[in-house]
This record gives sequence, C-alpha cells and structure tokens, in this order.
Amino acid sequence: MAGTIKLAMSNTPLDATAAVEHFLAGARDGGLTHICISPGSRSTPLAVAALRTPGITTSVHLDERVAAFHGLGRARASGTTVGLICTSGTAAANYLPAVSEAGMNNVPLLVVTADRPPEHQSWGVGQTFEQNGLYHNQVRAEFSMPVGGTGGAAFSQRAGWRAALTTIDQHGPVHVNWPFRLPLEPAGEAIDPPLALGNVDLDAQKPIAKILMPREVADLQVRLRAARRPLIIAGPQSPLAQPDRTEANRLGALAAATNIPILADALSGLRGPEMAALVQSPALVLAQSAATVEALTPDLIIRIGQTPTAKAQRLWWEDHPCPHLLIDPLNEWNDPSHLSTQRYLSDPVALLTAALGEIGDIGDSAYYQRWLAAGETAAAAVERVLAAEDGDGSNDHTGLAEPQIAQIVTASASPDDHIVVSSSLPVRDVDTFGGVDCPAAVSANRGINGIDGVISTAAGIAAAAGVGATTTSPEGHTVVLIGDVALMHDLGGVLDAARNETLLIIVVPNNDGGGIFSMLPAKQALDDDTFSTLFTTSHGADFSFLGGYPGVAYEHCGDLSDALKRAKSDPRAPVTILEVTTSTEHRLVQLERLHDELNLQ
Repeated sequence: MAGTIKLAMSNTPLDATAAVEHFLAGARDGGLTHICISPGSRSTPLAVAALRTPGITTSVHLDERVAAFHGLGRARASGTTVGLICTSGTAAANYLPAVSEAGMNNVPLLVVTADRPPEHQSWGVGQTFEQNGLYHNQVRAEFSMPVGGTGGAAFSQRAGWRAALTTIDQHGPVHVNWPFRLPLEPAGEAIDPPLALGNVDLDAQKPIAKILMPREVADLQVRLRAARRPLIIAGPQSPLAQPDRTEANRLGALAAATNIPILADALSGLRGPEMAALVQSPALVLAQSAATVEALTPDLIIRIGQTPTAKAQRLWWEDHPCPHLLIDPLNEWNDPSHLSTQRYLSDPVALLTAALGEIGDIGDSAYYQRWLAAGETAAAAVERVLAAEDGDGSNDHTGLAEPQIAQIVTASASPDDHIVVSSSLPVRDVDTFGGVDCPAAVSANRGINGIDGVISTAAGIAAAAGVGATTTSPEGHTVVLIGDVALMHDLGGVLDAARNETLLIIVVPNNDGGGIFSMLPAKQALDDDTFSTLFTTSHGADFSFLGGYPGVAYEHCGDLSDALKRAKSDPRAPVTILEVTTSTEHRLVQLERLHDELNLQ
C-alpha cells in the first residue's frame, strides 16, 4: 500500500446518505456489483445508500467476519468487485482475515468502513480508534473520505468510481474509510441518478489483463526447443483457471502433442476429464523413492500459479534444480525456493499456446510416458489401499477415513458443482487423493488463512453461482469439505447461510479435533502427554445440534456416497450437514499401507 490518499472536498456539501449514493453510483460504474452489509449504527448512511442504489444488489449478514468471507467468496467466484459495509470500531477489524486473503489472492473487494468524526478520535469515545491504515499493506490502496457529505456530489461519485476501478486495475482489495457525524439518517428521498461515468464491461472483466508479449513468446520458444524433458507445474489460483475451460483444454492438448507432462494442483483450476497431459496423484509420484523419481527428472520447469499445496513438490524441485521459468502476469514472485531463472509477464494461456503451437514435437516421448505411467501406478495404489478393509478394529462404524471422504466428494462431483475445501487436512486430501479428472471447480482460502471463514466463503461462492434454496432446478451444488475444528470456527457462517437460503452441502469428517498435527514432526519429537497437551483439541462433540436450527438439515452418515446423492437431488433444507466420524489412527493406518505400496520417502 502506497499510503492513505486523503480525498479533499470539492463542491457543495450534501446530506451524508446522498453523498454515499453518489459514491456508490460511481462505484457501480467502476464495476461494483454487490454489497455485503453488517448492521450497525454509524454505518446507517452507507447501508441505506446501498439499498437505494440501482444496479447494486445487497445481502445482510450476521456479523462482520461472516460478511467479509461471504464477500470474498462472491468476488472470487464472479471475478467482479464486491463491497463490504460495516460500522466503526472492532467491526472493521473483523474484516482483516478476509481482506488479507483477498490481498494474497488478487480478489477485488471494496471495503467501506464507517468511522467517527475527527473530534471523537482520542477522546475516549466508544467504538473509536484509528481506522486509517487498519489493513496496512494487505490492501492495494486506501482512501480517507471527508466527513459525511462535505465532499459534494461530483467528488463523491468519482471517489467511488476510482475506488472500484482500483480493485480491478490493481487486482485486490481497496479500503475506503468514511467518518460520519449525527444525524445518520437520510434527510430525504433517494437522489436522482447521476450522469453515468465510463462503465466497465462486466462480461469482459477478468482478474488479469490479456497481454501477450511477442518477445516473451520468442524467448520461451528458444528455451523449449533446447529442452528434451520439459515439465509444467500449475499451482493454486492459477491464472489459467477460467469458467470456460476451452483455452485450458487447448493448452492440455498442445502439451500432450509436444510431450510435456502437467502437474496440476487441485486448486489450479486445470484438473478435469478433458484436460490432457495431466499426471495422476502428482504429490504421491514425487514422494516415492529417489530411484523411482530420478527417471522423471526434467531439464526445464515452467511454473504458473502459486506454490503447490503438496510440500513434496517444492522439496522435489529443490533436489532436482534445472532452469525454472516463472509465468507471473500479476507480478507476485511466487518463487519460495528462489530458483527462477526467467520470468514472463504475459497471460499464461496466450503465452503457452502461442509458444507451443509453433514448435512441434519437442519433448522426449519416453520421458512423457514415464510420467503418465508413474501417475497411473500411484492412482492404482491409492485405489487398492482405500478400498481395502482394515481388519484390525481401528476404523469407526462407517469404515471411512479422510482420504476416502475426499475421494468420494470429488468422484461424485458434476461439472457445474463447486467444491470448497478447508485449508487443513481437506485441501491436502483432495490434492492427493481426489482424481485429476474431477470436473468441478475446487477452491480454498490457501493464501494467508488457515481454517477461518470456510463456510462463509463457500456461501459467497454459491451465491455468485446463482445456486440457492429457492432455485427450482439448480445446475450445480456447492459442496464444502471441512474439518470439525474449522466448522466450529465458522458456526455463524452456517446460520448465516441458512438465514439467506443459500444452498450448501457441508461434509465434515469429525476426528475430534486437530488430526492434522499428528502428521507433523512434533508428533515424533515430543512425548505423548506434551504433544496431546499442545496440539490435540479434543472436544467430544458432534454437530447434530445444528439440525435443530431453521434452514439446517443434519445427518450422521453411514454411506457418504448415498447421502451426497440424496442431498443433491432432494435437499431437506438450504444447508445440509453430512457428518462422518473418523479417527486419526485409522488415517495413519491407511497412510502406512500407502507408504508400503509406493515405497514413499
């Protein structure tokens, strides 16, 4: 963030609500489509103006954290700017986790926080603290508005226009802090619509500019022609991920034709049944013994998107350094191992298709086939292990562990579904055990957040996709795969989604808290009592109590596949919770068997 931009007064003062109406009219012309409102007193002019402004839809949420993550999900799924409105004080501070996630993942949020006037600051007035700079460098820009309507109509409209356009131009959140004095209620009726400003074509609005630099195409072609064993690695939030998969599928076909295998993260947006050149179970392939992996060593790596979910991928490329090309259209420098030898700013789809389309057969076909065969071997081992009976009494009555649950969720998905995974075990399980042919869009808050706001984000995604309980025949469903502790962290999101009649199916493996920590080195390094004290968050609870709330249906699953089918075909309520009792011990047994099958490192 370059610093707070203080916007000065420019013409005749207005009633505060009228000034906000002009601001939001400008923001709408700059691409703002929806506003998430958290009720409050000081934000009255903002909320009333949002409801009055034509062309902007609104939703009201139970609290600020829920609202912010809902807005994050909406903006991520739609690719358009979504606004947040809240009152002063810690209300604005509760936006921080979602704003940080938006900043990390280039999501356009327009955050408008109401504030107390200057004469209240540092004088002991309640709900008052320094809100300018609250989000620090997590936002692309920050604008400090003059008090109430003192800026006038022309200024207010253009301030909103500028703020909304900045969320798109700079690919991320923008903070507008607006102080108000009493009275907060509107002085009159809604304003006459102001003259429209340069309108954004929302259909053409994309998270990245479609730029293709000919010199970068030429440079990449030279490097590809010199390579015999190239490899493409697509990480989370890949700029290649688009609702229309035509271009991505064309890239896959070109990669197959030129013998270039693709390692696609579950969050890359590149997995799917029509995507060619994908290596199955890439994390497991790279975790095999050194002798097995050595035959797969590339002489050129092309990376797009963020750092892969699977730590095994990063460790592997650090052990097998070679020229490392980073396609980086958003100037993010996703290079955690500091291995990049060249960087391109062109659009990834355009750059790769232009370079590959003119080259012909460049790769070693035997090398390419070894990658595909290694993926098939890993996927077959997963099938054998997950299909096997335990036979040792370690499993619960359902016989399911988290890897099987992830496999069932992805296998049951349709092309119109959205799968939202929590950033603990679920995202790792979907990446490792979910098939690369999963046709659904998969997303997670993997930038900065751990388990925060998962349900609320999913509700925003569902809302943006137009899937709701009142939809007669929804074309797709939003399925959330979330751990028990993460679900507890966002119970407000469950009730908020039910209140807003947002259709969600929530699959929750309940391992009684903190199962992921048993995968860490600390489990072996510490004695059992110390580890249990510091890392195990046993709660002894299930989620049946949520089934007593309006708009929420609950089922403890014996057959998850069947329960998912029923929840999709005939939902009993807007929100359906499917709980599966699991155990960390059962998971560890399965992973040990997989280790033996694949000779993992």
